[in-house]
Amino acid sequence: MEKDKQSHKKIFLEAVDFYKKKDFKAAEVICYKILSIDKNHFDSISLLSNIFGVNADYTKAKEFLNKAIKIQPNNTSILNNLGTASKEMGELSEAISFYKKVLEIDSNNVNANYNLGLIFYDSKDVKKAKDFLEKVVRIRPDYAIAHFNLGNLHKELKELKQAEISYLKAIELKPNFGNAYNNLGLVFYEIGNSEEAIKCYNKAVEINPKHAGAYNNLGRIYTETGDFEKAINSHQAALQLEPENLMHNFYLSELKKDFLDIELKNKIEKNLENNPLKSNLVFGNFLLSRYVQKEKNYKKEIDYLTKAHNFYFNLKGEKFELGIKYCFEDVLQIANFTEFELNKESTGSKIKPIFIIGVPRSGSTLVEKVISSGKKSFPMGEEISVLEHFINNKILEKKSFNLGNIKTFRDEIINIYKEKSLINQEKEPIFTDKSLNNFFYLKIINKVFPEAKVINCKRNVLASIMSIYQNNLTELAWAHDLVNIFKYFDNYFQLIEKFKKLYPGFIYDLDFEKFTNEPEMESKKLMKFCDLPWDQKCLEFYKRKDILSKTTSRQQIRKPIYKNTVDRYLPYKTFLDKYGDKYGWYN
Repeated sequence: MEKDKQSHKKIFLEAVDFYKKKDFKAAEVICYKILSIDKNHFDSISLLSNIFGVNADYTKAKEFLNKAIKIQPNNTSILNNLGTASKEMGELSEAISFYKKVLEIDSNNVNANYNLGLIFYDSKDVKKAKDFLEKVVRIRPDYAIAHFNLGNLHKELKELKQAEISYLKAIELKPNFGNAYNNLGLVFYEIGNSEEAIKCYNKAVEINPKHAGAYNNLGRIYTETGDFEKAINSHQAALQLEPENLMHNFYLSELKKDFLDIELKNKIEKNLENNPLKSNLVFGNFLLSRYVQKEKNYKKEIDYLTKAHNFYFNLKGEKFELGIKYCFEDVLQIANFTEFELNKESTGSKIKPIFIIGVPRSGSTLVEKVISSGKKSFPMGEEISVLEHFINNKILEKKSFNLGNIKTFRDEIINIYKEKSLINQEKEPIFTDKSLNNFFYLKIINKVFPEAKVINCKRNVLASIMSIYQNNLTELAWAHDLVNIFKYFDNYFQLIEKFKKLYPGFIYDLDFEKFTNEPEMESKKLMKFCDLPWDQKCLEFYKRKDILSKTTSRQQIRKPIYKNTVDRYLPYKTFLDKYGDKYGWYN
C-alpha cells in the first residue's frame, strides 16, 4: 500500500509539472490514470478541478470539487474554489454559502472575504461589499487588487477622497498597475482636477499602450478642455485598438464634421446585423439617427433615437431603475418634507453661492461661463451634485427628513465645497453650483444659504426636450424615455412655481432665447441680479483658455453667443404631441 502511494505521488508530480507548463491535457491524462487505480486520490481530483476551472468548464470543475469536499469537508481551498465555480455559473446564493462556510473555519481567510466583497459589490449591496473589502486590506495590507476594488467601491459611492487613497495604495504596491492609474484619473476628473486626470491617463497608456479605455478618457477630457486636436488623436488611438467599438466612432463624429460618411454607415449597419456588443446597439443607433437627421427624415430619426435610448437604459439596468424611483418618488418627498432644527445660532451665512438650475439643454453652461468671466473672478462648480449626495446621505444616516441642526448642516456642506476648491478664505465666498436638479432642494438652499442667488434657465420646451433626446445624457435615468422626460419637466415646472410663491424674488428666470438674441442687455440684467459688475469680457468667455465643460455644450462655449432659433425643432412637434398634450405648459 505504501509503495502504491509513493508510486502515485511520483506520477502525480509529473501531472503537476505538466500543469505548471500549461500542458493541461497531459496533466489530465495522468490524473485520470491515477484515479483508475485509486478513485479517491484527493490531489488528482483537486488538480482536475483546477484544470477544468482554468478552461472555464465550471460544471465539470464543480463536479470534481464536490468529490474533493466529500473527502476533506473542511478544506478551505476546495470550499473557496466551489464558491468561485458557483459564482462563475451564476449561482450566487450557493457561492455565498460556500464562502461563508470558509469563514466559519477561518474568519480571516483572504480569498473568501475578497470574493464575498466582489459578489456584494456586483449585486449593489455596497455596505456588505465595503465591510468585506475593508476587512481584506486590514488582513492583508499588501493586496493591491483588493485596494483597487475598494477604490472602485468608494468611487461609485462618490467617496472620492477615500477612492483616491485606495488607488494610490494599489499603485504603491504595484507600480505598473495601469487600471489603477486610469481609475485614479477618473477620480481626479470627478473632483475637477483635469491636469492630474490627464497625467494619470497618460501613465496608464504608457504602462499599457493597448489601454483603449484610457485613450477614450483622454479623448473625453481633451474635448472638455477644448484641445480638440488631442481629443481626436486620442479617440483615433482608441478606435485603432478597438475597431469594432462604435463608441469611439460616436465621439469622433462629434469632433469631425466630415466623419459621418457612407463607408462608416455601412460599417455600422453591418455591425448591428452581426450580433453586436450591447454598447454598439446604443452608439450604432445614435450614429444612424445623425445620418437620417441630415436627410430630414425626422420619423426615422426618432425611431433610431428611441432604440438607442432603450438599449442604453437596459444596459444600465438596476442602477437606472433605482434612478427612476429616486427622481419620481424619493426626491419629491425630499423637496416637500425636509426640515431643520432651528436654534439661536442658526441664522446668517456669508457664503454667497450662485445656483444655476433648470432642465438640461437650456443654456445653463453658457450662463455659468458668462457670469464667471467678468471683472470679479470666482470658481465654477459645474455639475458637482454636492447637495444631492450630502442630503441623501444625511437622510439615510438619520432615517428621517429632519436634517438636524441647520448650523451643523451648513458647516458640513461648506467643508465639502471647500474640499472641491470652490470656497477660498482669502477671497470673497462666491462660487457657482450648476447642478441643475438643485431645484428639488430650493427649500433647503433658501434656509442654509439665505444670501444665495438662484438662476432658473428656461428655454423653449420643444427645443429643450428634443435636444435632450438627441443626446446621450449618460447619468440621467429619466432622460432616455419621452414619457419620463415629459414627466420630469412637469415636476420641474410645478416645483419652480411653488417655490416662487414661497420665496418671492429668490429665483431669477433667464430666458435662453431672449439671452441669445440680446446678449448684452440680458447679461447686464443677469449680472445685476447676481450683484456682480458687468464687463464686456462677460460676453468674451469663449476666449478663455481655462474653461472646462463636462456637458454636451462643451463645443458651443468655445464660440461667441449666436442667435438661437426654435424653428429647426418644429418638425418634431408632430411626434411629441402625443406625450405633451396632457400638459398645459407644452402647448
